[in-house]
Amino acid sequence: MTGVRRWAVAAAACYVVWGLLHLGLGLSTVVGDLAGGFPEGELAAESLMFFVCAAVFGAQAVFVALALNRVNSRVGFWLNGVVLGVVDVAFLVVLVLPGHVDPIGGASGPVVWLLGTGCAVVALRREPVGA
Repeated sequence: MTGVRRWAVAAAACYVVWGLLHLGLGLSTVVGDLAGGFPEGELAAESLMFFVCAAVFGAQAVFVALALNRVNSRVGFWLNGVVLGVVDVAFLVVLVLPGHVDPIGGASGPVVWLLGTGCAVVALRREPVGA
C-alpha cells in the first residue's frame, strides 16, 4: 500500500468512525423516542428531527468514506470534509459552547472529523484523483 493510499484509507476510517458514532446515536434516540408514540410538543418533535438528521449524516459519512474517500476522491473530500465540518461547527456553536452538551463528549465527533479531514488533505495534496 502506497503512502497516499494509507492517508486516504486513514481518512476513510476516521469518517466511518464519525459516521457510526452519529448513526448509532441518532438511531438509538429515534427508536427510543418513537417507542412512546409520535412527539406531541414542538420541542420534542424538533429534538426527534435533530436525531433523524444525525442518523442521516452518519449514514452519508459511512457511504462517502467507503465509496469515495478510500480511493482519494475530490468529491468525497468535499462531501465529508465540508458537509460534516459545517455540521460539527454548528453543533459546537449551538450545543457545546452554551453548555447544553458535555464538552468532552461533544468534542469527540469534531476531533474525529478533524483527523479524517487532515488525512484527506494530505492524501489529496500528494496525489489528487479526478472525481
